[in-house]
Amino acid sequence: MDPTGEPMKPANDANGAPTNGLHGRTLILILATAAVVYLCWLIARPFIGVATWALALAIVMLPVHERLERRMRPGVAALVTVFGVALLLIAPAVWLGRLFAQEATGMVKLLDAAFSSGDARSGLDGYPKLKGIVEWLQQRFDLEQEMRRLGGLLAGQVSGIVQGSVWILTEIVLTLVTMFFFLRDRAVILNYLRRLSPLSDQQTSAVIDRAAKTIGASLTSNLLVKVVQGFLGGLMFWFLGLPAPVLSGAAMGLLALLPILGTGLIWGPAAVILAVTGSWVKAIVLAVWGGVVVSMVDNILYPILVAGELRVYPLAVFFAVFGGLIAFGFTGIVLGPLILAITAMLIDIWSARTDPV
Repeated sequence: MDPTGEPMKPANDANGAPTNGLHGRTLILILATAAVVYLCWLIARPFIGVATWALALAIVMLPVHERLERRMRPGVAALVTVFGVALLLIAPAVWLGRLFAQEATGMVKLLDAAFSSGDARSGLDGYPKLKGIVEWLQQRFDLEQEMRRLGGLLAGQVSGIVQGSVWILTEIVLTLVTMFFFLRDRAVILNYLRRLSPLSDQQTSAVIDRAAKTIGASLTSNLLVKVVQGFLGGLMFWFLGLPAPVLSGAAMGLLALLPILGTGLIWGPAAVILAVTGSWVKAIVLAVWGGVVVSMVDNILYPILVAGELRVYPLAVFFAVFGGLIAFGFTGIVLGPLILAITAMLIDIWSARTDPV
C-alpha cells in the first residue's frame, strides 16, 4: 500500500506494459544470448589456431598489402599478398616437413637393420669405455628389443604426421582464406570492434594497437629464434664435418616452425647415421647439441625477445608463453603474450578510471 492506504499499482514502462514483464523478457533475452554465444564458441573453438595465425600473418604483411593497395583494388591486393605468403613461407615448410618425415622413417629402418646385423656393436670397438657402458646396459636390458620398440614408436609418430597432412593442408588453406578477409576488410572489422567495445574510442584504439604490436612482435621474434636455431644446428654440422651444413642449418630453421619433431627431423637422422657407421662420439655430441641447445634456445630466447619488444617483465612473458602452449598448443606462442598484453592494458585503463583526480 502507498502512504494513503490504497493498494500499490504495478509500474508500467513507456508503452504501458508492466515492468515485471519487461524484466522477465530481458532475462530471457540475456539467457538466450548467453546460450547462442556459447554455441558460437563451440563452433569457433576448432578454428582458434587458424584465426590466430591468419591475424598474425595479416599484421606482419600489412605494410606490403598497403603498398599494393595504392596500385590496385583492396581485394586484388589482399589476394596477391596471400599468394606471396603461401609461395614464400608455407609451401616450402610443408614440402620439407613431409620430405624429412620420410627420411626419418628410413633412418628407423636403418637403425633396426644395424642392430640386427651387429654392425652397431662392431662400431664400438674403437671406443672401449663406451663399449663397456653399452655391454653393461646390454646385460640388464634387451637393447635391441628396446631400440626396435623405440623405432616402432617413432615410425608410428612419423606415420601419423604424414597421414594427418590432409588436415594440415586444410588448416593452411583456411588460414590463407581468413588472412585474405582480414586484410581486405580490416577497416570494417575494426569499426565493428569499436562499436562493440565498452571503452572510449581512444582506449579501444590503444588496446587494438597494443594487440597488433604484440602479435607482430610474437611472430617476428619467433622467426628470429628459428633463424638462431638453424644457425646453431648448421654450426654443429660444420664442426663435426658433416655434409651440407648450410643447407642442413636452413632446413632446421624452417622445420623448427613445426611442432613435436621440428629440428629433430634433421639432426636426428644424422645422429643415427653417425652411430650406425661407428662414429659414436660424434653421434652423442650431435644428439646432445640438437636436443638441448638447438631445441631449448627457443624456450629461453623467445620470451626475452618478446619482453624487450613489448617492454614487459621477462618472467611474465616466460609464463605467458608456456601457459599459452599448455592451454592452446602451438598457437599459444602468439596467444599467450597477446592475452598478457591485453590484460596489462585493461588493468592500466581500470587504474586510470579509479585513481582520484
